[in-house]
Amino acid sequence: MIMKHLDRLNTQLLKEYSEGIFFINCEGDIMFSNEAAFKLTGNEHKQKSQQLTAFIHKTKQQQAQELFQRALKGEKVQFSTTINHNTKKELHLSITLIPIIVSEQVAGVYAVCRDNSKEQERSNHISKLETHLKMEQKLANVGSWYYDVGEDKSYWSPQLYNICGLNPNQHFTPSLKDVLQFISGCDQKRLEKAVMEALSTGESYNIEYALIRPNGEERTVFEQADAVMDEQGNVIHLIGVVHDITESKVITNELKQKEQQFQTIYNNLDAGIWSVDVQRNKMIVCSNGVSNIYGEDAIKFLEDRNLWESFIHPEDKPAVAKAQHQLQKGKTIRQQYRIYTKKGEMKWVKGRCIPTLDENGKLVRIDGIVEDITAEKKYMDQVEYLATHDHVTNLPNRRKFERELKNFIRQMKKEKDSLAVFYLGMNRFKHINETLGHDVGDRLLQSIANRLKKFVTPDVMLARVGEDELAICFLSLSHINECQKLAAALFQEIEKEITIDDFSLYVTASIGISIYPHDGEDVKTLLTNANLAMRRAKEIGRSDWQLYSPLMDSETKSYHLEKGLRNALLQDEFFIEYQPKVHTNSREIDSIEALIRWNHPEWGRVSPEDFIPLAEETHLIIELGDWVIEHVCKQLQQWENQGLQTVPVSINVSSKHLLKRGFVEHVQQTLARYSIDPSFIEFEVTESSIIQYEEHVKKVMDELKKIGVTFALDDFGTGFSSLSHLKDFEFNTLKIDKTFIQHATDKGKQQAITQSILYLANALNMKVIAEGVETKEQLAFLQKHACSFIQGYIVSQPAAHQKTAEYLKMRFL
Repeated sequence: MIMKHLDRLNTQLLKEYSEGIFFINCEGDIMFSNEAAFKLTGNEHKQKSQQLTAFIHKTKQQQAQELFQRALKGEKVQFSTTINHNTKKELHLSITLIPIIVSEQVAGVYAVCRDNSKEQERSNHISKLETHLKMEQKLANVGSWYYDVGEDKSYWSPQLYNICGLNPNQHFTPSLKDVLQFISGCDQKRLEKAVMEALSTGESYNIEYALIRPNGEERTVFEQADAVMDEQGNVIHLIGVVHDITESKVITNELKQKEQQFQTIYNNLDAGIWSVDVQRNKMIVCSNGVSNIYGEDAIKFLEDRNLWESFIHPEDKPAVAKAQHQLQKGKTIRQQYRIYTKKGEMKWVKGRCIPTLDENGKLVRIDGIVEDITAEKKYMDQVEYLATHDHVTNLPNRRKFERELKNFIRQMKKEKDSLAVFYLGMNRFKHINETLGHDVGDRLLQSIANRLKKFVTPDVMLARVGEDELAICFLSLSHINECQKLAAALFQEIEKEITIDDFSLYVTASIGISIYPHDGEDVKTLLTNANLAMRRAKEIGRSDWQLYSPLMDSETKSYHLEKGLRNALLQDEFFIEYQPKVHTNSREIDSIEALIRWNHPEWGRVSPEDFIPLAEETHLIIELGDWVIEHVCKQLQQWENQGLQTVPVSINVSSKHLLKRGFVEHVQQTLARYSIDPSFIEFEVTESSIIQYEEHVKKVMDELKKIGVTFALDDFGTGFSSLSHLKDFEFNTLKIDKTFIQHATDKGKQQAITQSILYLANALNMKVIAEGVETKEQLAFLQKHACSFIQGYIVSQPAAHQKTAEYLKMRFL
């Protein structure tokens, strides 16, 4: 039973181990490989003739073969090599060859392979060996016999004949002398002596010996006999049983060999493997790997089941203890924690505990694997540091600063306190880089950073957030006098002479300051506003500082918008959303309006109310208009190719665009390029945009209407509304401005004007569309007064082209 338990234990632990293990016979053929080995090589072992050296890079095969021959001579060898993976990449492995000794002979070699580049996977499954190490126990063959001392006769059961290799039907009962002939060597005398002593003393005996069948086959049997005595104390009978234990002896011997093999593997693995009998509160298995990790003899762990807990870092003990309770529920736990070794060395370990419950759900055994991941942890900490720190100054970078600032804001909000963000811009730093070189520039930054580090405390964070920009966060700071003192102190440190090589350098700075929560309640707003204040300080003069003011938004935003607007087309920052226009009653889609949108990489969505007027002022509106026409035609073509029933699309066009020389030809060429019927394009024009150029605009409109393009008068009811425009320009569609629709249900002048516009449009046989319809009351009013078409949030917000395609499939909204 002990051997059976160990076999189950070994199998379970190997399932959880991640290193590749091959069993190789003396000819070098791979007879077995676990799942981890398959993953390492990327080749599934199917043929017995396949050899491990076949996977090894050809430049390393000769070395591997020589080392394999040394292992066949009984020597354990370890080496590093390169293997060919089926993904055509090379993997670097550490391979340990462990000879398998059976009956003092090398029966094969275990190859334990570890991927040096993936230490974190070493504790994964070692399960595949289990199926090759299980053994089936056979039922014992038991034969009985009876010996009558007085008559000197024996009786054998048929099964005993089978055990001895004799025919039960031959009616031949061997005597003791005959039986001894079947027994080999010294076992004859041992059995004869046992029988004689039983006959003379009446004592029972049991003996194990080797039995040779007539065909020469050797069997191992266990015999037990009792003497039967008469009233005078004389032995009159011997009764015995013979148990054929050949198979069980083979199994026991093999299990012992397997145990020795496993023990060899365990004690050569870097990971520690252990097992605890919970009911006896005793550790029953502890490999050398545990000893190597903790720096304590394995025997100590076997003597004290709870010894490992004394090594745990005090800060990690509560978490480790809490997780241990999950074992009672049968849940496997995985943990990473710190330990102090016997020598006082701090290590990070990764442990896995595998519980076993009995049929009543009670925890009876815990098997475990523990690995030293200190090197892995140090590597990950280094990666984290590199990802969150500037390599020149070793200061936190922008990513780290924003993360910590978010935590500070949360802290200040809880404490109902304030904080200040100082945004420092170095003046003339780029000039120094360009004239003296980046090496001098880097060393200059390092000097400034080292000077400013004196301000850093647990309540102050300093970071490099740009090429020539630093940021500092001060907790519990809000008063302007405090800000002024700190700014003066920062200027004093920054503007001191810095000597690098033969250069005496002087640097000035501009500082912008934003205060939480007054100037923003989130990271992005605080940094943006501090940056705006810093730029304002630069505009005023060098070595100056500014507190953020909302007035700075309007002063600086237009400048940055104009600069960004010029690059937006090149950077593909514009996109189009579409808003349906539907029949008022049936809600069938009649047409859609194309609306240009700007997604700035830093500011996010920019309102059209901000960038459209700016585009008009800078004459970029013409390029924007051409871009919209191009993309609308392209989108119409895509929808048609998708088999959708398309509808006309309206495009807002400015007077400057209409005045562009060759505008009509450009529209015609674009429509032809995408094979778009001109009737599917409608241009929306406002009265204010045409009032100064009526003759030219009318000429352009007439030329486009001749080819089928239609026009809509947008925002009618506002600005320079004139009945003459409706008559002279012959617009196809009239759009009522949303300001009238919003007050359409209010009894008053605007309601009367809205009714009049609807009456006028119907009388002129014009298509009329109400913009900005949002409520059921507005919809009811428009239905009552025969407004045929509506557009607004009550139907749909502006949507992306994918969503609009779904609308076109539905047809009704």
